[in-house]
Amino acid sequence: MNQAFVDASWQEQSGPDGLVRGVGGWGLVLLRPGTLPARVQGQLLAPDNNAAEIRAVLEAVRAAPAGEPLTVHTDNQAVIASVGRGRGPALLDDDAREVQAEALARGVTLRVVYAPRTRRHMRSAHDLANDARRGTGAAGLPGVQADVLIEQRPAQPEARVSLRRPGERVTALVPLDLSSDVPPSAQALLAAVGLALPGEALLIRRASRVAQALWQRPERALRPAAQAQLHHARRAADENGVQVEFLGTG
Repeated sequence: MNQAFVDASWQEQSGPDGLVRGVGGWGLVLLRPGTLPARVQGQLLAPDNNAAEIRAVLEAVRAAPAGEPLTVHTDNQAVIASVGRGRGPALLDDDAREVQAEALARGVTLRVVYAPRTRRHMRSAHDLANDARRGTGAAGLPGVQADVLIEQRPAQPEARVSLRRPGERVTALVPLDLSSDVPPSAQALLAAVGLALPGEALLIRRASRVAQALWQRPERALRPAAQAQLHHARRAADENGVQVEFLGTG
């Protein structure tokens, strides 16, 4: 079952015309069976916090796989009433209909349920939303180190990636494309690096010598497509302030 944990943040602002407006941020953590958690966030202009909360649900529907059920977890009762039951405040009717229309168009069977903010993924969604509202980029734990373990056997179609950071532990099986120009061990490494939060240092264990060499010098890849993919991953990590350090080889 696909699951999304969503939250929003909103701050009132008065415009020069005296009208009250607000800037909001939304964040979500998307969980899909057999894959690693995906974190998404964004900023928006919104009339109130509830509108920002429903936007988070809309983005969860957009991010989820088409044609599959999705359970959205939120701590906002107005969102549950509007999107989940169709009986929320009238001001949210249009936004709720947009969510339902998007779910219908993508073939997503949507279920909206309550989850307290104390839950781990809810806290992550909350941090994402706050950072998006402030315009400080993706939420993270700057300066914090995450330990990553890669377990990948030659000729196997999947690798196990385990990540541990303060307050969070994740283990997932990562599918590998054995026909790709990027070696399977490097694919596993890219999946591991993709878990990093901005400003985070990754201590990666058991990455193969080939994967380490390609990460450090993508031009060593034999095929241009592989070089391009590796360079893109390196640029994304650098732009987010992610540091990668290797400990041992697999």
